[in-house]
Formats: sequence, C-alpha cells, structure tokens
Amino acid sequence: MMASLLGLAVFALVLSGPALAFVPTGGGTSTHFTITENALLQKVRETCEAVAKNNDYEFKPTGNSPEKIVQACLGPTATGDVSGAKFHSALQEIYIQHGLLDRDFVNSAPHHFNSEAFLEGKSLIIEGMAAIKANIRNENFQAARETLGKILHTLQDFYSHSNWVELGYTNPYLSLIRADLPIENMADMNTPTCSDCASGTCPDPILPAILEKQKLTSGYMGIFSNTKPSG
Repeated sequence: MMASLLGLAVFALVLSGPALAFVPTGGGTSTHFTITENALLQKVRETCEAVAKNNDYEFKPTGNSPEKIVQACLGPTATGDVSGAKFHSALQEIYIQHGLLDRDFVNSAPHHFNSEAFLEGKSLIIEGMAAIKANIRNENFQAARETLGKILHTLQDFYSHSNWVELGYTNPYLSLIRADLPIENMADMNTPTCSDCASGTCPDPILPAILEKQKLTSGYMGIFSNTKPSG
C-alpha cells in the first residue's frame, strides 16, 4: 500500500514539472537535499489528501515528519511505526541516488547542465521521466524512486548552474520536461559569455551583451583544470 502511494506521489511530481522542486519552504540557505525533501513531502501530502478524499476519511497528520504523514495517509486503522519506517526508507532511496550523481557523474556536463550542454541535459530528464512512468506501470517503485532522485539533481542544477535567474525569470522552464518544447536562445560553445576572473569571486561575471540579448548560458566545471575555457 505504501509503495503504491509513494509511486503515485512520484508520478505526480514528475507530471507537475519543476515548480515544486524549486519552492523551498522556510528561511536560510537551500541545498539539494532540503529542496528535494520539501518538494517530495509536499507532493506526498497532496497525493494523500486525494487518496483520503476518495476513500471517505480525513487526512489530518499530527506532525510534519514522514512517519506522521504516512500514518495519516493510510487512514485511522494504520499501524504507523512499521509503515512510517518503510516510507522513510523509500525516501532515502531518492535522496541517496540524488547525492550519488555528484560522485558518479562529477565530470559529466549534461548531468549538471555545465558547458552549454542544455540539449543533452534535457534529454537526460526526458528519458528519466519516461523510465519513471514505465517503472510505475510495472510496479517497480524502487527503480522509479532511484531515477527520480537522479533527474531531480539534474533539474535543480539547471537553475543553479545557468543564468536563468539572472535573465529575470521566476517561473520554472517547462521546456526542460516537455519534449515538444524547444530550449530557446542558447549560447553556443564559441560565444563569449563571461569575463575573466582569476579569483573566482568576481561580481557580475556574465557579459552585459549576454543579458541584453537574453542568451541562456551555463557555467563550466574545472575538475581537472582551473583554466577558463575560451568564452
């Protein structure tokens, strides 16, 4: 039962797009983990509310922990300790794969939207979404959760590794999760996009012409070299 509910929540999160993944609650600095946790628990709550309504009981969690949420989600006859532990374990599968992306694909530009790899990064997300939906249909919920963790990392990196915010956008970019929508006005590898900054802490490194022309560009990751690429 709990695996099915979390599967529904995962499916709903995929279909809802990146909006929830980038609206962290509370103050302070947001991290990959906190953004992912907030998005997942918010979507699980919404899914549980719908399940409760369809089964004629009220969804009223007594707290915000995963255990309290799942106990309320399963209804008044639930034994919350065991189910809560399984739910917590399922969430950990998402978080672990999310974190492992930095280890397993540290130098992969598409996985982090580095070096103008926008089309390749989008392909990873679209392919991941298709895999999640297929695994949910086959009730392979663990594989769906693990893939979700990976593509959420890549999706989040688009916003933190590109100049999307600097261009003035405040809404999620639907083109990242819609195969039929193109990514528009991208800078290419030969376009100068940022100023030289030996210290790495220069303010406003993006060239004014890039912002004026509303060009989408991304950073680069110098794992094996600290030399700035051309452009």
